[in-house]
Amino acid sequence: MNKQAFLKGLLAASIASAISSPAIAAPGAPIISWMETNFAIIEVNDAATAYKDLVKVKPYAEVPVTWDRWSGEPADSWRVLLNGEVVHEASVTPSATQKESTVLQVAKGGKYDMVVELCSGTGAAQSCTQSAAKPIVVADTDGSHLDPLPMNVDPNNGNYTTPDNTVVGAYFVEWGVYGRKFPVDKIPAQNLTHIIYGFVPICGNNPSLADGPLAALNRACAGLPDYEVVIHDPWAAVQMPHPQSGQSYSSSYKGTYGQIMALKQRYPDLKILPSIGGWTLSDPFYEFGDKAKRDKFVASVKKFLQTWKFYDGVDIDWEYPGGLGANPNLGDPSKDGDTYAVLMQELRAMLDELSAETGRTYELTSAVGVGYDKIANVNYVDAVPYMDYIFAMTYDYYGGWNNVVGHQAALDCGSHMTADECAGKGLDEEGKPRKGPAYTTKNGVNLLLEKGVPPEKMVIGAAMYGRGWTGVTEASMSDPTNPMTGVGNGKVAGSWEAGVIDYKDIVTKYLNKPSVIKGYDQQAEAPWVYDPSNGDLITYDDKRSVMAKGAYVRQNNFAGLFAWEIDADNGDILNAMQESLATDPRPPVNKAPTANAGSDVTVNAAGTVALSGSLSSDSDGRIVSYSWKQTAGPAVSLTGANAVSASADIPAVAVDTRFVFSLTVTDDDGATATDTVVVNAKAESGPVDPVNTAPKAAISAPATVKAGQVVLVDASGSTDAENDSLTYKWSYPASINATENGATLTFIAGEYDVDTAFDFSVVVSDGELTDSAAVRVTVLKTEGPVDPTCDNAWKEGQVYTGGNVVTHKGTEYEAKWWTTNEEPGTTGQWGVWKTLGAANCQ
Repeated sequence: MNKQAFLKGLLAASIASAISSPAIAAPGAPIISWMETNFAIIEVNDAATAYKDLVKVKPYAEVPVTWDRWSGEPADSWRVLLNGEVVHEASVTPSATQKESTVLQVAKGGKYDMVVELCSGTGAAQSCTQSAAKPIVVADTDGSHLDPLPMNVDPNNGNYTTPDNTVVGAYFVEWGVYGRKFPVDKIPAQNLTHIIYGFVPICGNNPSLADGPLAALNRACAGLPDYEVVIHDPWAAVQMPHPQSGQSYSSSYKGTYGQIMALKQRYPDLKILPSIGGWTLSDPFYEFGDKAKRDKFVASVKKFLQTWKFYDGVDIDWEYPGGLGANPNLGDPSKDGDTYAVLMQELRAMLDELSAETGRTYELTSAVGVGYDKIANVNYVDAVPYMDYIFAMTYDYYGGWNNVVGHQAALDCGSHMTADECAGKGLDEEGKPRKGPAYTTKNGVNLLLEKGVPPEKMVIGAAMYGRGWTGVTEASMSDPTNPMTGVGNGKVAGSWEAGVIDYKDIVTKYLNKPSVIKGYDQQAEAPWVYDPSNGDLITYDDKRSVMAKGAYVRQNNFAGLFAWEIDADNGDILNAMQESLATDPRPPVNKAPTANAGSDVTVNAAGTVALSGSLSSDSDGRIVSYSWKQTAGPAVSLTGANAVSASADIPAVAVDTRFVFSLTVTDDDGATATDTVVVNAKAESGPVDPVNTAPKAAISAPATVKAGQVVLVDASGSTDAENDSLTYKWSYPASINATENGATLTFIAGEYDVDTAFDFSVVVSDGELTDSAAVRVTVLKTEGPVDPTCDNAWKEGQVYTGGNVVTHKGTEYEAKWWTTNEEPGTTGQWGVWKTLGAANCQ
């Protein structure tokens, strides 16, 4: 046999041997030992009353696993699979009977099928055997371990599709599970975009609760520092089982929180916001001018959101910055409004940090009062850039806290009000000057818009309850057909408290009672019911008034509607909210304004003629600009060309002359209209001598300035009727090193230990006649570093746009976007100014 034949034979024998060799035997089946099957990443102590003992926050759940192999071949290795994914792998200790264990670290909640797999061999020759699957649950507060919540909604609620970019929200209260018997499964969440959870308290001094659940708050806050947030009622929130939702005493998360976690599985786009504060829980907010306290609060809110992962942000319900809340002894109108703005800025920074950690988006909202006295104290201009929505509490205008009756949630002023009362003018019933416009939705919202709240962030409130009085007699009414002209005699019997009655109870106890008089104030867009037998008078929202509010939202491009509170509704109010917003969300077609330049006039001699556009109007908005110009006749001097009223200097004429002036008005949507007025000047008999009149001096300057600031004193607004050239002579203290430039002068404010005033005056001359004017500038005492004298020093009142660079107090800044009067160094890292470094000019 040659060598080649030998090798072929050897190879064939090897292949045959390999084919005939037995495969590696599969190991015997492992059996998972008895084990707990419910675990939690965040654990709740069902016996705890103090929040510090209630919750144990962990990064993962610890799941112990033990298995045995009682028969069959031994294994080389083993692994654990959760829903088919390998989460643990290790070698097996050789022995006749094998047993191993481990503790898994499961960081994501959910339902899992756990399998243990034993393997022998490696690679393609490996052979494995699996155990029977063991179902386990790892609970987490995002509700990922739960099935969608079974619902038990009143069938009177419809099923709507909320239009895009529209808010439909409602408050749900923690205590609703008690007497109201309204757990989460009764919420018609199919018709909501937002649920605002009331309320989350702040630990600390809270005397407004002295007559209420103060003891409960003290129990919840036991052992915690002030200014941290907690769960007010642990039993209602996380310990009380709801069997109808599948909760038992062994469930990891029970109560309203557990139900909400399951609700989010049914409606994953639903936003749930914890409302911090409220009428009786706002006292600690008044201490937040102290940054250390504010920092503790913001850090606590972040920890709260990290613990209760189903929440989608935070709502701040401070009632109210500046005072007028439940505690009459609290509030500083000069400081609270700025504290509110800084708090919003710091909360937004915290939420952005949390977004970077979780990949989720968090909303920041606030419930706010709409009375003129509440709005005046809040710095909305600096707050709203950091916020998603303002929930305007457009209700509670009138109620049984006194016997003055009125519409409690009206869109506009009632027909029983005078025009002065509506506008806040004239004297009140006690003969005192009114301080502001009447409490109505439109009045309050207009003030919020003027304070800088953007329309697209405004959410209007609807009432799912009524307020009322008893003993309102016909004799007390100035108009027997309108009970709102009467006088109350105490609070009406309420659903849960005197003076307040659920909407569903208004339906059953009043609207369905034949003897009750039902009324609707079309001007106010507000309903009422009146029972003549006992004088009960109820003011509330109904379908018609809510539809009017929804139309108002759409007409003004507001964000949507919300309501207080969902357990008081039978479905009528929420249905109306949805129906009112289902109309075309596009803004209505704007109607052009009407320009009125006044009546034509005739003059017989030279002089100044007044022009007025005050009779111009806009039916669906407001006029924002006026523009006068001369369109015919010899050119004349026109003063106030961009104001509602102007004046024209008509000269003496040798022949009758016609001067024509046009007025163009522009409304807030950009539409314009034009009207003209004619001044007919009659010729004087005999020769006409020109008459010279003295110029009118005008001077302007900032009332106060800071050291290092470049100050402009400006007399360029001075005028002369004959348009003669003017000259200017300045007078000012010798200590001022000023640069004069005709009608203006500038100087750099010096440093002083006390506020120091300087007087400037100017004499304006047309060559024959003169006039003078004066102004005072006060240089404030020096506090802290002073700006270097730089050409680009920041100036108060000057407009800057993105990219502009200024120096201020020794530091150089760059504007991120358009700004005026926002002082560099005071707006924070999220504000308009980016810090570049130290200024290097002198």
